Order: sequence, then C-alpha cells, then structure tokens
Amino acid sequence: MSITVLYCEGNPQSIDIRVIRQLLPRECTIRPLGGKTSSFMQSIISDRNINPNLAGLVDHDFDCRDWESNGHPIPCNYQNIQVGWAWERKEIENYLIDPKIVQKALGRKTPAEYQSVLAKAAKKIATYTAARTALSCSGFKNFWGEEIKDSHFPKSYRFPTKEVDKNICHIKLEEIVREFKGNRLVETDNVIEKFEQLLPSFKPGGFRFENFLTYFAGKDILCAMKEDLIYLGFDFDNPIHQFLERIVTRIERAEDVWRWLPEWQNLRDIIHNYNSDFHPF
Repeated sequence: MSITVLYCEGNPQSIDIRVIRQLLPRECTIRPLGGKTSSFMQSIISDRNINPNLAGLVDHDFDCRDWESNGHPIPCNYQNIQVGWAWERKEIENYLIDPKIVQKALGRKTPAEYQSVLAKAAKKIATYTAARTALSCSGFKNFWGEEIKDSHFPKSYRFPTKEVDKNICHIKLEEIVREFKGNRLVETDNVIEKFEQLLPSFKPGGFRFENFLTYFAGKDILCAMKEDLIYLGFDFDNPIHQFLERIVTRIERAEDVWRWLPEWQNLRDIIHNYNSDFHPF
C-alpha cells in the first residue's frame, strides 16, 4: 500500500509544501511539522501506530561524504528504522534554481544570462560552503553573517554579505568552535583541517563544485544572486521572493510537474508503490 500521509518540514504556505503537493499522488496527505528535529523523526515512529503508511520527507544536511547523484531521494533512518526520505539535494531551493526548472517555469521569460548568474553565485559562496560543511561534519552551528532582507527568508537566516575568503573562514571556524565546543574533545584545528581537506572539492573543477546544485545550499546561492536578480528585473526590495514565487506559481498551474526532474518522478513512484514492513506496538 502506498504512503497516505507524508510529514514534511515547513509551514502550510511555505514553498516546500506548495511544490511537494504538486509532485505526489492525490491520495497522499501532506502535513507540515515545521523544522527537522529529533522530535520530528520520533513523531513519525510514534504516529505509525495510528497509520502505518506514514513517512517523512526532510532536507538534506551538509554531507561529509562524496557520493554520486543518481536522481533518487535518499532513505532516511532514525533509531535504525526507516522513517522516510531526504532530498538528494540540499533543500527545495536547489531544485527551483535548476536551469531546467527555471526554463520550464518561466519559458520565454527566462533571462538569457541566468546560467552565468547561477555559476557566478556558486563561485562566490564556494569557500563559505566548504566551511559550513566542515562545521556540520563536527556537529557545530554552520553559518554566520547578516540578516538577509528579503521576504523569502526568516529573520533567523544569516549569510555573509561580503565575500568570504579562506582567512575569514579560519577566523569564523575558530570563533564558532570555541563558543560551542564545551567539554567536547574536538578542537579548532580538527575543524580547520577538515575545512582544508574539503576546500579543493568546492572550488571550480572540484567534484562538489561541479555538482553545486546538490552540495551547496540553494538559499545561499540565492543570497549570492540577489543583486543580479535585481539587475535582471526582479523586485528591488524582494528579488529572491519574486523570482521563486514566479517559479512556484507556474509549478502550481502546470500538469505532470513530477516529470520535470528524474528525482521528482522517483519520489512520486516511491510514495505510490511503498510497502511498509512497520508493525505497530
């Protein structure tokens, strides 16, 4: 029997939920539970006593491993139980900024410069993303910067508005580790070493850079694109919001949206064909 209820991150009007609704079979009910926490995962396990055909879909954390993208959602386990899937890419924005999706959504209105603007943004945040990943690999807070004044982002979202180089990353890594390490064994040198190890892969020509739509944070790429989006004619005060809203609105009006990307088709197939071996307590 297929999945009939899918717990997701976000709120009822978030772009995550609006897009996912267009990808899944109609018989699958989507229930947004806010951000991903251990309680999110535990809720799935507990609530399967009410409905065993329940699963979750979550964002993908920064990954310490290099792995080949194959266009399939990633099985997500909690307490050795599969609770659902994670997106193969970092977050929903990674899909919405994909040139294939932008072209399908905006059609003739797709800016001719879009792909060059996207690549420019990825280069701008490459070093910062390597630092975020190194922090994530050690379980630390993995961001810094200023509030982004665009209605797409909550006030809690931070991004460095000035370009980040390796020296700045070293300073920030040291600050964050010292502030949050407590009595842990990990030292700043451990995290900096991981950052240096990861950095070549995030630079142009590196494996992760060549797959930045998977490994980089889509929200960060959008932040780095903000000025260029204004140049391309999007709203001066909220260019990111307007850009995404045009794409999502088109997705909501289109038919068979799940056919736009292999992973979207595979997600739909998994939800439709899933056979649960979960047995209620």
